[in-house]
Amino acid sequence: MKPQKVNIALVIGSSNTFRIVGSSNGLLCVGVYGYAEFYPFLLLWNPATREVRQLPPNTPNTKGADLPLQFPPYTRRAYSRSSVLRFSLGFGFSPVVNDYKVVINYHYNYVIDHDSAFPFEVLLVLVYSLSSGSWKKVEFGIKDVGLDEESITVNGIMFWSGFRRNPDTQTYYFAAVSFDIANEVFILIPTPTTDRSTSTSRLTMYENKIAVLSCFATQDSESFIELWVMEDGSGASWAKKYSSCLIPRVVRPVMTIWMNQIVCDGGEKKHCKERKITLLNISTNELKAFNINKCGRGNGSGSIYYRAESLVPIGGKKL
Repeated sequence: MKPQKVNIALVIGSSNTFRIVGSSNGLLCVGVYGYAEFYPFLLLWNPATREVRQLPPNTPNTKGADLPLQFPPYTRRAYSRSSVLRFSLGFGFSPVVNDYKVVINYHYNYVIDHDSAFPFEVLLVLVYSLSSGSWKKVEFGIKDVGLDEESITVNGIMFWSGFRRNPDTQTYYFAAVSFDIANEVFILIPTPTTDRSTSTSRLTMYENKIAVLSCFATQDSESFIELWVMEDGSGASWAKKYSSCLIPRVVRPVMTIWMNQIVCDGGEKKHCKERKITLLNISTNELKAFNINKCGRGNGSGSIYYRAESLVPIGGKKL
């Protein structure tokens, strides 16, 4: 497989930062930052046809979608001493309604300290439909859940990982939330039990099913990885498909699984143009590391998405 380099600056401009929200049927949803304080500027893009469609504004001032309270100042610090407003994005296709949808969840960030005065919940959900070309407000309906920024879509259902807070003990544990693209309903999904203090968990896809990769740290600078797969689609039944032997902790955090290999981010050195990727073969337990060109600015970890070329039209303009 040969890597393909795409000039994203042609789409977003060279002075803006971006990240890929998701990939579906050859289409990419791209979030661009720098146009507003904390509202993402969103594009749909088909690299194969070079067609780009700009989504209409999605701020909470959208008609019928006003927030009930004022936003606090925005910051990108991961763990501040007070809650900060964040958003989680999702993109996917449902064959049931034959439509692509983009979801944006505005919520307060989960924090390490437990004395936050702000509610720990999603405040607003906006859903964009490609077929209608417009946004609408959707009810979230789940309390005490904080969502991660990234999502994954499997068989017409979006999934976000995050943490749920126990209001009685003020403790946090790994959680997952699903969104059915067809009927636009959110559900809290039961997940394999993991201890947040010793593990890092992430949602991924394995054999066309939603899965959880958990990396557990030991006291000897080592770790091991478990792969759990949802068997029934509701989260009521999870099967452990793989548990690794002890491996160097440098391979964490887990990113995704690809062709029977767990893909891990080995990090990058400052001022270096490359970052290290480690593959862990779940059949042989073999570790294989290699370097890839670093994308963008900063030292944040990258993301990996599946994409197959297609000629799906999106009603946009060609570059």
